[in-house]
Amino acid sequence: MNDIQKLVPWTKEQASAFGCRAIKARHCLADFELFSDEALTTLLESHPREALQAFTMGSDVTQRSDWQPVDTSGATAADLLKSASHGRLWFNIHHVQQFHSAYRDITDRVFAELREMCPGFQPLNCDVTLIISSPAALVYYHADAQPNLLWHLRGHKRIWIYPEGVRKFIAQELMEDIFASFADEEAAYTPDFDHRATQFDVSPGDVVCWPQNAPHRVTNLEGLNVSLSTVFQTEASERRKLTYCANRLFRRTYHIPLWSTKETGMAAGLKRTAFRAFRKMGWVHTPPRRAYIAKLRIDPLAPSGCSPVAGDSVLTEFSRKDFMLQKDELGTIVLRQQEYHRSAK
Repeated sequence: MNDIQKLVPWTKEQASAFGCRAIKARHCLADFELFSDEALTTLLESHPREALQAFTMGSDVTQRSDWQPVDTSGATAADLLKSASHGRLWFNIHHVQQFHSAYRDITDRVFAELREMCPGFQPLNCDVTLIISSPAALVYYHADAQPNLLWHLRGHKRIWIYPEGVRKFIAQELMEDIFASFADEEAAYTPDFDHRATQFDVSPGDVVCWPQNAPHRVTNLEGLNVSLSTVFQTEASERRKLTYCANRLFRRTYHIPLWSTKETGMAAGLKRTAFRAFRKMGWVHTPPRRAYIAKLRIDPLAPSGCSPVAGDSVLTEFSRKDFMLQKDELGTIVLRQQEYHRSAK
């Protein structure tokens, strides 16, 4: 592959729309061998399991309870790929740029091109998640705290993107909880929302992005799906996060009726400055990480790619760094935080 080939051949119109509205454009990452079965197996063999999440799901987009964590302990890299190829699984392989230099290098190239072509785009950081998912897998309706781009590499999927900042699609209080890490990204969904959605059918070589906090959902259509999700932070995205977190703190803790999500002006700036001061003094509570307890385990021989855990539920490898399951004096299984995690608070 020619080293000087542009990886993000966007038009001027696409570059100017980046971050302002939902767009689908093209990229050249799929030309690399980094996303073949062989390359993915090599990555999975060396990637730390505490940075890999596995989930299964149902087929009804309104039944979020079917979205369940799956334990990966004892599964080889080949087991994971085989299970995903025919099951109903979704793997989030987090912080890829920290552990695999080839993927970090390609992401650095992509963001260098974005900075050059998109005026004012100056990301402060970027975190990369490699997503591997089954041919009929789906992701339920949700809204992310930070902006991101989805670089699709293998398989075919359909994405629905809903208007950002419209309270019908996600309540302000829930968005505050998501920013403050008191809630995951999931939000209430009804099929009538789809009348306002922008829908994209996505193939290898497509990249999709949307305005920060725009709710979205995904359904895979065909083949083993592989994508890179690049989540980034900018001064503008941090400003929005602080605005929502300040509203949450001062309204819910101190009963000051702050609702405005305006991000510019003196009042908005003072509110964020006060929140930073409270956080520096330790007056802003940070919730512990969520513990993912699994009743299912990877099983490449099972039609769904996973099978029930024998006996008691288990902590997924993703959660074992921060939590443990123990029996109390009555023999009841209870969840406890690891000692180092408690003492570090």
